[in-house]
Amino acid sequence: MKFKNTLKVISLALLLSAVQGCGDDKKTDEHATHQAHQNPPSELTTVRIGYLPSPGHLLYFLAKEEGFFEEEGINAELVLFNENNSELAAMESGKIDVGAYGSSELVSYMSEGHKISLFAGAMKTGHGIIVKDRIVEGIPKEEWSIKLLAGKKIGVEGIGSGHIVIREALKKLGLDKDTEFVMFNDGSDVYASLKNDEIDAAVLYAPYRILAENEGYTILANSGDVEGFDNHVCCRQAILTDKLKAEPETYKHFIRALIKAYKFYKTNESQSIKDIAKYVDVDEDLLLADTYKYDNEIANPDPDLKRMDVFYDSLVDLGFVKEFDIKPNYTAALYEQALNELVKENANDAVYKELYQYHQRSN
Repeated sequence: MKFKNTLKVISLALLLSAVQGCGDDKKTDEHATHQAHQNPPSELTTVRIGYLPSPGHLLYFLAKEEGFFEEEGINAELVLFNENNSELAAMESGKIDVGAYGSSELVSYMSEGHKISLFAGAMKTGHGIIVKDRIVEGIPKEEWSIKLLAGKKIGVEGIGSGHIVIREALKKLGLDKDTEFVMFNDGSDVYASLKNDEIDAAVLYAPYRILAENEGYTILANSGDVEGFDNHVCCRQAILTDKLKAEPETYKHFIRALIKAYKFYKTNESQSIKDIAKYVDVDEDLLLADTYKYDNEIANPDPDLKRMDVFYDSLVDLGFVKEFDIKPNYTAALYEQALNELVKENANDAVYKELYQYHQRSN
């Protein structure tokens, strides 16, 4: 089931009328071969997947559109949400089975005793620190840094990942005391906050980051470049712990589909953007920039547990959660099984080898 995101800001309509398309590049021979050899099982297991209308959730979109879910025996039903808290509540009530949730929101939810398991990755980095011209006026670009946010009023989404990155970084610099963080419900509300004369800056995840820049605001920095949060994680795959224990084979194949989607994202740029555009209602040229230009990569299926610990430590340090044992909520076992299988089945595949090496470093 596919949904288009209806952005709340009326001025956005002007942005979406920008020049369409990224060209009609032909798909690679590898992609054509993949399409020709699809042979999904006759009976599929339905998995209801919660997603946000962001390029950061592209692994779902590509796995769905390119047939990787079906190849792995999964009938994927994609269910749209606009923010993490309602998506988490939907999972706990059984309305969806699995989803990608902000790392900070997940830690907070786990701290309240909810029995959920983080078992794979989704979005990485993908947030921009957007400022109004007055913040950088007269300052050479080589001197721009997050220090310019000291004492300013910054719009953020709840305790979202980008918010925590900037807040913790400013605290470590001793610049957080006079800085005000104004929390909003979701990304579109944060984007709209830039229209407020009292707001100096906003932390925006993709695609709001590129939309703000296209409207004339300035990207002061991208979250993955902030010291201490290099190449940080964002949304993580999570599921009710009991469900994961009851259906490990289903979710191993779910991960296999995401790993295949990651390879497609890394090797088929043009078609990936076309697939993403079916779920993120933004001009393809803007999606291309937001997905491939600003970050080393905006999505990765690895659980990346060491970088998750950074968010746990930051949330404790900032006082958003009290210390608790988060390790029982982590598992990389199914991801390792899925990745090892694909590496064995595709012994000469460079992308799978790269993922294997990444996993050895990051967990």
